[in-house]
This record gives sequence, C-alpha cells and structure tokens, in this order.
Amino acid sequence: MKYRDLRYLRVAVDNLDEAARFARDVFGLQACDRNDERAMFRSDDRNYSLCLSTAGDGEAIALTVAREEDLGALAARLEAAGYAARMLSADEARLRQAKAALATEAPNGVAVEIVWRPLTSGWRYHGPRDAGITDFGAVQLACTDVAANEAFFVEGLGLTVSDWAGDTAYLALDEAHHRIALYPSARDGILGAAYEVDAKDSLMRNWYFIQKSQLPVVAGPDRQAASGAIYVTTRGPGGLLMSYMTGMEKGPQIAARGPRQFADTAASHGQWGSVTEQPEFLGGDAR
Repeated sequence: MKYRDLRYLRVAVDNLDEAARFARDVFGLQACDRNDERAMFRSDDRNYSLCLSTAGDGEAIALTVAREEDLGALAARLEAAGYAARMLSADEARLRQAKAALATEAPNGVAVEIVWRPLTSGWRYHGPRDAGITDFGAVQLACTDVAANEAFFVEGLGLTVSDWAGDTAYLALDEAHHRIALYPSARDGILGAAYEVDAKDSLMRNWYFIQKSQLPVVAGPDRQAASGAIYVTTRGPGGLLMSYMTGMEKGPQIAARGPRQFADTAASHGQWGSVTEQPEFLGGDAR
C-alpha cells in the first residue's frame, strides 16, 4: 500500500483557547480554520496538520492515499487481518476536510483515518514567529502492548518497520526513516508529535525560546540513534509532547537494508545523553 503522507493529528483538549495559544504563540504553528469545538493549525502546504478538539470526537492520526479505490482495498485488507473499519459519512469526511475517508482503530485506542483528497492550502505557510517549521514529521504513540500495535500497522495497514530500539518500533510509510513510532508505555494513546525544522540552527533557537518561555524541556537537544533525527521536546496542554526535529534519515537505502535492532537503553533514544525523565525515552532503564 502506497501512502502519500502522514496527514494530520487530532488531539482532545480541555480548554480550546489555552491549547490554541500554545500551538500558535508558543510552538509556532499557523492558526487557520476554527469553530467553537475545533481549532486547526498549519505547518506546511496542508490546510492543517494539527486539530485541537473539544468535540468528543476522539484522538486520531491520518494517512493519505492517492486513489479512492485504495480506501476499499484497505478496508478489505483490514478485515482480512481481523480489524474493523468503516467508511466515514460525507459529513464526517467534510469535517476532516477530505473528499472521502476510512476509519479504523489501533489496539491502543487511537483512531487511524485514511483520507482521500484532503484539502491543500493555496496560501504559503507563515507561522507567527520564525520557528523554521517546514513539515509535519512524525507522531509518537504510547502502547501498553507494542506487539499488538505493530501487527496492526504492519499487517493491517501495510506500513513497514524501519528499526527497533528495544521494543520501540519505528514505522515507515514513505522514504523517511519513520512517520509513526510505537513506544512501550504504562498507558495507551497519543504520546506526542514532531515537526521538522529547516536546520539545526532553528532547532537550537526553539530550544532557547522554550527555556525563555519557562516551559519544560522534556528531552533534548539530542539525537535518535536509529533515525539520526536531532530533536528537542517540550510539553503542551494535556501532557502532549511537542518536538522540533531535523536531520532524520530519508531515502531508499532504509528499506533496502531492512530493520535493525538497537539496544533497549536510554542511549538509543538520546545518543548525546541529555537528561530526561520521560519514561518512554528511557528504554528498559524505566521498566
């Protein structure tokens, strides 16, 4: 199965105004469409890559397919693998700014929405400050049962494992090292989101901005051993981890060499040894 991109992340928040202020004024995403229950934000040429919601519509990640018939093929594949899926109604797809969409659910309770013809903006992305954001890079999922979630994404949705760090699984859907990372955790749900920036200089400026704003530096600056991505992470509303990253490995050589196994240690998540207390980034040291 060929996917075009990791399209968007939808997260549930308690206070929409507070969460929107963080996404816009602190993290540097561009505010776009909003109503009383949902606030959407841009990071690139997508009409949105982050949706904050108080509508009770659950948390979700979305993948884009190129052809409408791919939705039917994925529904059949999921059913054959033992996973339920349903086509969203026209109104449900419209709320997601897509022409059509298929919904299923990962074992950790996060909805996965496969969208066809999602809306692309004709306007240049322009954030409220020079954060250097260029793309929606990856999502991190917390899993009490990583093996079950890995089977869902690989067998049900056709993603591929690029590497493991302990039991953490990095999943690819294009030529990037990964777009989804599954972390062993004491809880289930969305752990965080990572946005690509244009250079290491931008990442370091954001690190200084986070500290100046008196926000926690949850992890980083550091480098993932498997992907090569340099990152710095803070915590947003509701505990969502929000990261800037740059330098993730990309290219056909990743699929050609096959997945590698990295040690189940904190050093696999942070080669530079920056201090973190986030248990998912400590590997077996936290279990």
